[in-house]
Amino acid sequence: MRIHDKIPTHVTVSGRRYRIDTDFRNVMRMNEIMTRVDLTDEARDWLALRCMMRHPPRKRSRQIELLKALRELLFGDRRGASDNKKITDIDQDAELIFAAFYQEYGINLWRDHLSWFEFTALLAGIAEGTRYSDVLTIRARPMPKPTKWNAEERAWLAKAKVAHALELTDEEMAENYDRSVRSIFDGLLSMAGGNNG
Repeated sequence: MRIHDKIPTHVTVSGRRYRIDTDFRNVMRMNEIMTRVDLTDEARDWLALRCMMRHPPRKRSRQIELLKALRELLFGDRRGASDNKKITDIDQDAELIFAAFYQEYGINLWRDHLSWFEFTALLAGIAEGTRYSDVLTIRARPMPKPTKWNAEERAWLAKAKVAHALELTDEEMAENYDRSVRSIFDGLLSMAGGNNG
């Protein structure tokens, strides 16, 4: 979203405008509902739309179009595949995020109104010096290779990583495993290439 754009209050699908409420809580609820496996597709989609608007369309094809338009508006290209390791989770880090917003901006996320666009921009801009940014640094920091001088540092970092580790879904664990295997394979190829030279 560009800085001079207004925060969207409508989305247009098949020539019809639908009023939406992009409060960050609504978007989080919508995402939560979209991951539920205990609902039929129809119930899940209707409930997800209900988070964003008062009167979702009843026509199934319109609901699907509307959800697609909402995802594009709210997430754009940010949901694409990435090789980056997941270092935060809005639900698991909720208290850290709350504290960081209060410390950094004076915003009480349980009380104040923010659109999804404001929330994500401010979340990305949280500076160093908050507990949230410290935890992200620990999660993202690679484990240094062992030397005779860094045993204490490695022990501290390993303990900190365990203390602040995210609980991963089965899909995320499989992704991490695939990424590790690719990394090992790339390393072996690199070593083989170096030995041939």
